[in-house]
Amino acid sequence: MSKKETQEQPQAVNEIQISDIVMACNIIDLATQRGAFKAAEAGQVGTCFEKLVAFVKANTPEEEAPAEEASKEK
Repeated sequence: MSKKETQEQPQAVNEIQISDIVMACNIIDLATQRGAFKAAEAGQVGTCFEKLVAFVKANTPEEEAPAEEASKEK
């Protein structure tokens, strides 16, 4: 093998943006509305949702709408 073949290719950087977390909150909200979770799972799902929303609120500048506000508009 030549040196070119053995050199490592630059790997894509996997990053999570605030917009990704907002999208996850929206997915959880939609899945809950459609009854995708069993009653016994509702507490865990709700806890996860609340943590994500709190993180978004704490890490989002004032001008962006957090996930909870976006879900209230629907």
